[in-house]
Amino acid sequence: MSTEIFEGMTGRSIGSYDLLDETMETYGLDKTTAHEAIAAFLASLADDDSSVIIERTPVRPELLKSNPAHVDVTHWLTVSDETADHIRGALAAVYGNN
Repeated sequence: MSTEIFEGMTGRSIGSYDLLDETMETYGLDKTTAHEAIAAFLASLADDDSSVIIERTPVRPELLKSNPAHVDVTHWLTVSDETADHIRGALAAVYGNN
């Protein structure tokens, strides 16, 4: 199985995803804080092993062909459920005692 995580720039609209909703609900974090934490933990894992990101799928693939307004191209990152569990563990270590 796999888990999708939104990859977008901070300060922009953040696409909702299950792990984000779970993190917000579990730790009472706002959307931006939860997303930044997930993204940071994923980046750390990917720094050690780039294969943790199984696939990068553009949210709006048409922007890869024509993007005259220079809109930011955001992606859905597919990771294994095992990777998602590692992220959950890191979140629990940081936010679990709050």
